Amino acid sequence: MNRRTALSALAVGGFAGLPGCLGDSSPDGTDAEPDANGSDPEGDPEAEAKNDESETEGDGSEPDSHELNREVDVDGVEDGSRSQFQWGPTHVARRDEAGPTDDVEVFWRQTGIWGEHSQPVVSGDQAYVSFDGTLLRLDLATGEVEWSTDLGHAASSSPAVRDGTAYLTVWNGMPGVDRGLAAVDIESGEVAWRRLTDADVTTSPVATDDGVFVGGGPDNGTVAAFDHDGTERWRHELADYASTPAIADGTVVYGAGDPRVVAYDAASGEELWARRVVGDATAPPTVADGRVLIGTRAGKLWALDIEDGAVDWTADLPGPVRRSVAVADDRAVVPTEDGLAAVGDDGDRLWTVGWIEYATAPVIGGDFAYLGHDRAVRAIALDDGTEQRSYPTRRREDGDVFHEGFEAPPTLVGDVLLAATEAGDVYAFGEA
Repeated sequence: MNRRTALSALAVGGFAGLPGCLGDSSPDGTDAEPDANGSDPEGDPEAEAKNDESETEGDGSEPDSHELNREVDVDGVEDGSRSQFQWGPTHVARRDEAGPTDDVEVFWRQTGIWGEHSQPVVSGDQAYVSFDGTLLRLDLATGEVEWSTDLGHAASSSPAVRDGTAYLTVWNGMPGVDRGLAAVDIESGEVAWRRLTDADVTTSPVATDDGVFVGGGPDNGTVAAFDHDGTERWRHELADYASTPAIADGTVVYGAGDPRVVAYDAASGEELWARRVVGDATAPPTVADGRVLIGTRAGKLWALDIEDGAVDWTADLPGPVRRSVAVADDRAVVPTEDGLAAVGDDGDRLWTVGWIEYATAPVIGGDFAYLGHDRAVRAIALDDGTEQRSYPTRRREDGDVFHEGFEAPPTLVGDVLLAATEAGDVYAFGEA
């Protein structure tokens, strides 16, 4: 069955309990050690089952489902502070709050379309998330759907919300169907305008005070900038899968989709510099402290000066990179296809967790990095890479097809953690 059209019924059972730490990783760059029970989190089926203590649910009769155990406290939520991919144009993805810690429960779970999904983003009292090209606005307190708008066949990009408009990119994989960049009024859910309608775009848009910037996708290397009213400002051609851009101080930086990182002036589109790197650069860059941090498919992390692209340092990583980097005070947390790593601000690798493979991009709250991996959101200690907590999610069945796991990062709102999954669920985890 086409997962885009499979709206499933949820016979919702009880929420799964929350397990403790699975295993440790040593700070000298070695892989994780067995946990206190002597079980290896990578190879022990019982340890995996304990960690991913989630239900498998099959077909039902209703198109969507909503479970509310407790409302999220929305008092004091900063407007716009987490309103786009990795919480802003630089993608640093760091906040002071540490997320839920003790006696964690599911406040609410909203379910609809399963498939590719975005990072939940928050603006005011609403959360925005996309599933397979359908953009939803949720009440942050309760998780109830306020509206949904079908924008295209598929999308795993995250929306960017700014000044009353939500921007989302979609791809379709078929001729004659609008795709590209869509602007949606956040009050009505109606489409205000569309651009790049003949281009498949899989990267998240980035919105700033004066414009919207997009990357490429499959068979599409077009990168472009638009004013908020949809007027095209500039465009350039890079390689297929040119990345989501990072923007800082009027400079727009792209992983070019090939072994280059390229920077443009945000206003004029003039190329400022281009740096050859080792391995294709398809991961979104992160800008922190005047440096561009970007991992490549060759398993290297590059630190480049944002002014001229000069190489500050490079670091070897456990495997290829296709996700963005999150940055704490003195370290970057990097997800790779062969493990999770922390790299110091001088390029030294601080620790590696070999069993956390193919994780989402991380977000940092307090002393922890939060990321989606397998069927759990994991809280990883920044100092040594040990897992401190995990928040399990479920699997859903569609005949002989399972929908589970993560394509995009979670989001922190105070001590509440929001996470979307490929099973079509959006969770709000909080302290009981």
